[in-house]
Amino acid sequence: MADFHRPLSKRGISNALLLSKYISQHQIIFDLILLSPSERTQATLDLIITEKEYLPKKIQEVIYHAEAPTLLELIKDQDNLKKNILVIGHNPGLHLLIEYLTKTSIKKFPTCGFVKFSNFDSWKDLDANILDFAFFLTPRDLTND
Repeated sequence: MADFHRPLSKRGISNALLLSKYISQHQIIFDLILLSPSERTQATLDLIITEKEYLPKKIQEVIYHAEAPTLLELIKDQDNLKKNILVIGHNPGLHLLIEYLTKTSIKKFPTCGFVKFSNFDSWKDLDANILDFAFFLTPRDLTND
C-alpha cells in the first residue's frame, strides 16, 4: 500500500482519541486547520476534532512530506486573525520545524505529538529562536492526564 493511502494504525487511533479528549477537556479552539491530504491525517482530524464542520480547514498538498522551510512559509502566509492554527502533517518536517522555531532539541516528536507555541505577534514574523513552548505533549503524557 502506498504511504499516502496508509490508514492510521491501532496505536494512531488510540493516540488520536487521547488527544481529542485533551483538546475537549481543555477547551482548545482552533481558528484554522492546515492538513496534509494523506488518508491518515484526514483520519486523525476526524478523531481529534468533533466539531470540525464549523472550522475552516485547508487541505494543502505541500504538507505531505514537506520539509521544515516549506511548512514555515505555509504558516507565515496565514492571516493574523487566525490566532490558533492546527497543523496536521508528517515527520520529519514538523519535528525539524519545531526545533528550528524554538532552538530546542527534541529527541522524538511522536505521532499525535501536540505543541503550542507562545511569544509571537504575527505569523509573517515567525523565525528561528523567537518562540517558546506553551506546552509540548506526547501520547505518553496524555495517558497520565
